[in-house]
Amino acid sequence: MEAALHQERLLLAFQPVVCAATGKVDYFECLLRMRDEKGGIVSGGEFITVVEELGWIGLIDRYVLKKTVKALAADPEVRLGFNISGMTAGDRPWLRSLTSLLRHRRDIARRLVVEITETAALGDIAESARFVDVLRHSGCRVALDDFGAGHTSLRQLQILPVDIVKIDGSLVGNLTSRPQTRMFLRHLLGLIKDFGLTTVAECVENAEDAALLRAEGIGYLQGHHFGRPTIGRGSLRTAELAVP
Repeated sequence: MEAALHQERLLLAFQPVVCAATGKVDYFECLLRMRDEKGGIVSGGEFITVVEELGWIGLIDRYVLKKTVKALAADPEVRLGFNISGMTAGDRPWLRSLTSLLRHRRDIARRLVVEITETAALGDIAESARFVDVLRHSGCRVALDDFGAGHTSLRQLQILPVDIVKIDGSLVGNLTSRPQTRMFLRHLLGLIKDFGLTTVAECVENAEDAALLRAEGIGYLQGHHFGRPTIGRGSLRTAELAVP
């Protein structure tokens, strides 16, 4: 991992988040990848746990932040988002890095989405709310990721001043054969909309689930059905054209 950092072998892959009604890309989520010593691509899920155990996750999250801001600066039309770890969600030095990078760069900040996981937000709800406040004051949008996987109450959702709620993939797959899950999802989406928040369904794998989610009123969709994570800034343009 240390060698990968020094040798610039940590890469960003981009996956589109698309409007359910139009299919137009709203933003791309940046997903971490590593090129191994033989040139192969390793997904973040294969090494992030080790990075966390080593205590290096803050370093990785700062790396992703800088790479994302650099990509936004290189293309004034694109919008990008990234997920931060639970530890970083309360890390003030990381937050200072973000505010420093975005100071006097509102054009970049307004095109950035910072995603925090539901479980991270639950750690200290008051501190999480302050953290989100700073992000939004800097001009970013904030998404609550993996919603429905943990135990966030609607009261806690009200306290956190997020812009976007991303529905966990466990509530999204195979909806045609899971009527009770679909009923729960319908209720959940209605409540989230009452807070005036945008909704995104994660892990949409097929046209049938996409159609059901549209029927239930989901705002945005993300998953392999709309585009797999792709490395290279050129993919940002081709994905805009390829998304159905």
